[in-house]
Amino acid sequence: MPRIREHLLQTTNRHGNIRYMFHRRPDGRRITIKGEPGDAAFEARYDFLVRGGDRIEELDQASIKRQREGERPELVRELTRLHESYLDKLVAQGVLSASTSAHYVRFTRRLGDEFGDVPLHTITEAHLMQVLDMWSETANAYNNALRAIKHLFSYAAKSWGLRPNPAAMIAKKEVATDGFTPWSEDDLQRYFKHHQLGTKAHLAMMLLMRVAPRISDLVKLGPKHIIEIDGERYLHFKPQKTKTVDVTVPITADLQEAIDAAPTGDETFLVTAYNRPHSAKAFCSKIAQWRREAGITEQLSAHGMRKTVGINLAENGATEYQLMAALGHTTPKVTEVYTRAAKRRDLAIAAVEKSTLRDFSKSGEEQ
Repeated sequence: MPRIREHLLQTTNRHGNIRYMFHRRPDGRRITIKGEPGDAAFEARYDFLVRGGDRIEELDQASIKRQREGERPELVRELTRLHESYLDKLVAQGVLSASTSAHYVRFTRRLGDEFGDVPLHTITEAHLMQVLDMWSETANAYNNALRAIKHLFSYAAKSWGLRPNPAAMIAKKEVATDGFTPWSEDDLQRYFKHHQLGTKAHLAMMLLMRVAPRISDLVKLGPKHIIEIDGERYLHFKPQKTKTVDVTVPITADLQEAIDAAPTGDETFLVTAYNRPHSAKAFCSKIAQWRREAGITEQLSAHGMRKTVGINLAENGATEYQLMAALGHTTPKVTEVYTRAAKRRDLAIAAVEKSTLRDFSKSGEEQ
C-alpha cells in the first residue's frame, strides 16, 4: 500500500477504484478522504487531519459515546454542551430567563473554544482567572464572565460530581459604582417639557415612571396586560427575567391619560413606524435619543428610571417587600440597592440637622 505523501496512503479496491486514506503512524486509524489530490476539498480535508484533526474527531466520537451512554463528561467541550442543554431546560421550566441563559452561553461557548479538548480535571483556578482577565477590560466585564463560569462549574459539581470546583473560590472584582444613575426631578421636568402628552416618548417615560419595568418588559407591555379588579384597572405581567413572580400595579390617572393620548398598537403600547413592537436593544437607543432631544446630556437610561422609582418609593416609606412586589424582585438583596440609597439620604439630612455650629457666614452682618 504505497504512501504517496506524509500520512497519506493510496489503495485500490477489488473493483479497481483508487482510494486515498489518511493514516498517522504507528497506531492512528485510517480515514478515507474523498476526491483526488489537488482538489480544493481534498486538500482542505487533508490539511485539517495533518494539523491534528484526526485526534479531534476521535475525541469528539468518544465524547458523543459518553453523552449517549450518560457517562460523566471528561473534556471541557463536553461539559459546555451538557450545560447548554441544562440551561434550555431551566428556561423551559421558567426557572431561568432566556436573556440570562444567552448571557451564560456566550461565555461558556467561548471557554469551550479556548479549552475544548482539555480534560476537566486539569482545569485549575489559575487557568480560569487567566482567561477571565484576558476577556475583560473592566471589573464589570470580569464579573459578568465570572458569573457564567461559576454557573458552569457549579453545574459540573452538582450534576457530575466534579471535584474540586476550580471556579468556587474566585472572587468578584470590586466595582466602584452604584450602578445606573437615577433620573433627577430636574431631568424629568426637562424631559416632559420637551416630550408632550400624546407622543410616544411621553408614554414611554410614563410607563417607566408608574410601572418601573425593565426594558425587556417595557417593549412587551400592551392592552393584553390590563386587568380589572374591583372596578380598578391594573397592569399585570410576568417579568421576562423572573418568570416565577407576577407584577400587578395600578394604572394611575396620568398613566391612563398618556395611554389614551398616544398612538399605540394592538399588541403593545409602544410600536414602531410599521406598527410593530420594538426590540429591547433598539428601544434603549430611542430612550437615549429622546433624552438628548430634551437637552439632558448625562448618560441616563431606562434602567436608571427604574432605580429612580425604587429610591423614591423607599424614601416615602415603602418596605423592602413592598418594593419587591412593585419591581418584580425575587429576593430582598436586589431591593437593598434602593433602600440603601434612600437611607443614606435620610441619614445625611438627619445628621446635618443635628449640627450646632454657628452660621459664621453672617457674622459680619451682626457687627
